[in-house]
Amino acid sequence: MKLLTSVAVTALGLVFGASAFAQTTTPALTRADVRAQLEQAQAEGLVPAPRNDYPPSDATIARNKEIYAIQHQNGSGGAVASAAKPVGSSAASE
Repeated sequence: MKLLTSVAVTALGLVFGASAFAQTTTPALTRADVRAQLEQAQAEGLVPAPRNDYPPSDATIARNKEIYAIQHQNGSGGAVASAAKPVGSSAASE
């Protein structure tokens, strides 16, 4: 009787124990997926956030949304960066 009980307990332990280690596989994110998520977070004003302001405050989110809108109004982020250069550093003055 003890042998039958121990065999039953062992068999049940193996069946349920194996399912405890079963992992669900989720599809890996592609580089394009990650970039799209980052772009969405930037548009929502969630990044960048300072280290001491997490989760970002409403003021930080509003400021980040304004910066994002300015940078992306022409469809390119580089236009604002080049407009911020001092006048004396342009190639025409050389």
